Amino acid sequence: MLVSFIILNYNSSTLTINCVTSIRRHILPESYEIIVVDNRSRQEEQDRLKDLDQPGNHVIYSNHNTGFGTGNMIGACYAKGDYLCFLNSDVILVEDCITPLCQYLSEHNEVGCITPMQKKPDGQAARSFRHDSGIIHELIGDGIREKLFPKTFPSRDRFMTRDNTPISVMQINGSFMLLPTSKFWAVGGFDTNLFLYFEEYDLCKRLSFHGWTSVVHPQYQFLHIHGASTATVSQLAQREHYISKIYIYRKYHHPLLAFIYQTIICVEFIFKPSKWYLLPTVSKANIIKSSMRHTMI
Repeated sequence: MLVSFIILNYNSSTLTINCVTSIRRHILPESYEIIVVDNRSRQEEQDRLKDLDQPGNHVIYSNHNTGFGTGNMIGACYAKGDYLCFLNSDVILVEDCITPLCQYLSEHNEVGCITPMQKKPDGQAARSFRHDSGIIHELIGDGIREKLFPKTFPSRDRFMTRDNTPISVMQINGSFMLLPTSKFWAVGGFDTNLFLYFEEYDLCKRLSFHGWTSVVHPQYQFLHIHGASTATVSQLAQREHYISKIYIYRKYHHPLLAFIYQTIICVEFIFKPSKWYLLPTVSKANIIKSSMRHTMI
């Protein structure tokens, strides 16, 4: 069994090096390879990655900032592993969760991707999965849905303190995604139209179309310094979040429903002056053309 760890770096070399160090600390060296894809970081950030380029590890330098999906697709094209493990650069392994999770995948062919329980830097449990996004979510949020339909929408907070039984969910968090290489390519990998955000929703959605579920296994854990890997583009990140959000809804729903969904988001912003600057973007018909994918180099 060989696992290919794929880590995307964008001006976050310290985080990336810490992530790689945690892999080396907990995983047997003969069982993995590490592929770091640098998304056109500053030169000093790229220079810090050079020590990672050694046998069993590869650093790929992109000529452009291609975003999350495309950057990880570049890494996947170089991967030789039976399993692909996509990690955010701000993830730290605290144990060998890879061996048992790969074993779980090999014994449960119905599972398309899996993740351990996510922990905050202080060790507290964090939400490790999300529900479906859509009109109902925009109108009433997740809390009410979890109370009214607990079987369909299990409580994300209550799950953090439950037993170690794995649970099937709509989408796992994109910071740690482990899946068989064959299933990743069977669904076409990541949607490269997305620059940032909602890649995990899209991937899990397409896995479900093939009859494969997404699973959180709470017996195993990892640390996530949430949001640190996108801190350098924080002012643009919120705008990109809504671009991806609307694009994904349009991808899977009737144009009329997509129009209603986009209108609801625009109306919500009217009552939130701090987000008025987003209105010109989220009201566009062809919103994906406003993505950083088309404006960043």
